[in-house]
Amino acid sequence: MFAYNGQVNPSVERRRAQRIRVLKQAYIIFNDRRSTLTCRIRDISSDGCRLKLANTSLVPEEFIIYFPTDGRERPCRVAWRGLGQLGVKFLDTPA
Repeated sequence: MFAYNGQVNPSVERRRAQRIRVLKQAYIIFNDRRSTLTCRIRDISSDGCRLKLANTSLVPEEFIIYFPTDGRERPCRVAWRGLGQLGVKFLDTPA
C-alpha cells in the first residue's frame, strides 16, 4: 500500500485506466454492513477511485463503496492513504 508522506509526487499518473473528475457523494460500508462513513468521490476510473473524507484512519483496508445515485455497490481495497483522501482499487475489476 502506498502512503503519501510528502516525498512522492501524488500527481504522477500511476493508473492504467483514464480517470474522470467527479464530485459525488458515496458511502463506505464495512464491519459486516454494520458501519458506514460518508465520503466524496473526487475522480473515478474503471479500476478505482479517489475518495475524500475527514478521517482516513477509520477506513479498513477492504470495504464496499455504495453509489447512491445509481444504487450500485463495489468491493474495494485501499491502494494509498493521504491527508483527507484515499485511493482505492475496485476488487471486481479484472486484473
